[in-house]
Amino acid sequence: MREYTHIAGAILLFLTFAYLTSIHNLIIGIFFATWISVFPDLIDKLARKHRGIGHSIIWLIPFALVGILNLTIGSAMVIGFISHILLDLMTVHGCPLLYPLIKSDFVCFNKKRRIKTGTYQEKAAFVFILFLLIPMILFTINIGSHWGLTEDQNMVFASSNDAKNITEDNGAIKNNYNLNFQVNDGSNKKITVKKVSENETTIIVNDT
Repeated sequence: MREYTHIAGAILLFLTFAYLTSIHNLIIGIFFATWISVFPDLIDKLARKHRGIGHSIIWLIPFALVGILNLTIGSAMVIGFISHILLDLMTVHGCPLLYPLIKSDFVCFNKKRRIKTGTYQEKAAFVFILFLLIPMILFTINIGSHWGLTEDQNMVFASSNDAKNITEDNGAIKNNYNLNFQVNDGSNKKITVKKVSENETTIIVNDT
């Protein structure tokens, strides 16, 4: 598979994992998943052997150990590598999963259904991955703070223009309020409440 197909596949797989597990720091995760998705080919170019040591599953060991220090980065590295291997298993030549112990290539599908790199078959696979990737990005964006950014949430409460004071059962008058406040996620909420005809009141709302 070409680099762009591996990158798209890695991003799709990582975002799916992040969406299901509510993982944080997606930007960092996408960066490492993208980089590791082309890592096997880079290693093989340095070793001057097509689909050799770079495509061996032994790389999962150091990538998994990274997860002990940082779960997001470790998960992204493992997912980026796995996505590369899975896509290469669908190609004509397959992938040497147990290299250098066993140098034979592993493949999936029968020979007629395997994808030849650089052909219209691969381009069709790339378009299919993009078709799945776009809605997954939209779903993931809705997670909000998982992008590793702090987002502001605006909440506005207002009484109607023609609303009148309401008399409660005990005879006290319950005033209508126009409330306009902003909530910053990830911190204590300090909300200022402005009444229609009274002095300003400050209310502290803590995270639950």
